[in-house]
Amino acid sequence: MLSSPIQRTEAELSPSREFGSKIRDVRTVLLSVPLTPPIADSTHELRCVQWIIVELETSDGQISHSLMLTFGYGPELLQRIVDCELKRVIVGRDARDIAGIWRACYSHCEYIGQSGIAAWGIAAIEIALWDWLGKTLRVPVCQLFGACREAVPIYGSGGWLSYSTEELLAEVNGYLQRGFTAVKIKVGSPNITRDVERVRDVRKLIGDRVRLMVDANQAWSPLQAITFARQVADQNLFWLEEPISKDDIDGYCRVASTIDIPIATGEREYSLDAFRDLLVHQAASILQPDALRIGGLSQCMKVAHLAYAFGRPVAPHFYKEIDVHVVAAVPNGLYLEYFSWLDELLITPLRVANGLASVPKHPGLGLQLKPEAMREYQVRA
Repeated sequence: MLSSPIQRTEAELSPSREFGSKIRDVRTVLLSVPLTPPIADSTHELRCVQWIIVELETSDGQISHSLMLTFGYGPELLQRIVDCELKRVIVGRDARDIAGIWRACYSHCEYIGQSGIAAWGIAAIEIALWDWLGKTLRVPVCQLFGACREAVPIYGSGGWLSYSTEELLAEVNGYLQRGFTAVKIKVGSPNITRDVERVRDVRKLIGDRVRLMVDANQAWSPLQAITFARQVADQNLFWLEEPISKDDIDGYCRVASTIDIPIATGEREYSLDAFRDLLVHQAASILQPDALRIGGLSQCMKVAHLAYAFGRPVAPHFYKEIDVHVVAAVPNGLYLEYFSWLDELLITPLRVANGLASVPKHPGLGLQLKPEAMREYQVRA
């Protein structure tokens, strides 16, 4: 008689090693690309875009990749959670045991906390392992998840609060010229009247056929969010993103039940429980998991499936080159978010045209960086 999965030992549950490849090393490289001039939303001023590139080497000689994004906030911490703390957990393990390695890293971080920096490091390793598996099997990662489409919708993001009206409209017009059919701008100014004027100016430019989203980056109180929503009720906003603090779920419920604009949130969440609570309490209409904060691609897929059970779509935060593999594989994938920051650094950037991102056909994730970009922007100790 076969034992139940609960009764099986860890050794029995581990993959066979007949064709296995062990993790030999993991290391990070920090790249820093200056932003001139700086840009700002309601909560941060950004002077540079920083990428922590994760390189995972296996005994078959293959190098796989993932990355983390920051803007001068703790880049050394993000490097060291991988280079120093988690490296000793994963070296020597079978690279195919993605779930087992994730659990081992997660358990290892229990004492210091499994969210925050730890979650970023765990996710970066897990994403690199999916890249390895896709390359090993010679398929894009989205096919490992059951990809069901060849292109996915993508919206143009930006609209920074630091922009003048002319700069804002120029950026939005650039997206229109490239065929984007949806754009997102920042709100959350100290003066709500300015936000309302910006929304009206952009809507006048794009017309009624292009979708318009706004992102407050947690700037407001529930009353301020409701006030803003009422003043732009005639602007047909597709969603209002992070209007208030992520920790105020009662406030989210109040806002969501009062206004007609769908609420989008989730990029700052670190657990499936947080997304479950948003769904159970009907606090959000659109979920936006961040692949690094939630713990990797497997966790991101779980959020998508959880949202699907509640009839809600997902529009993952920022990492379009990674998120395309999720959105292409779930029926409730709504949008990718477009920023151009990584495009010039990649050998094969994500193909975007007419508001759609082509689902990659190359093996793995496609995160190989240009050697010249590595040399130009690498921060050396």
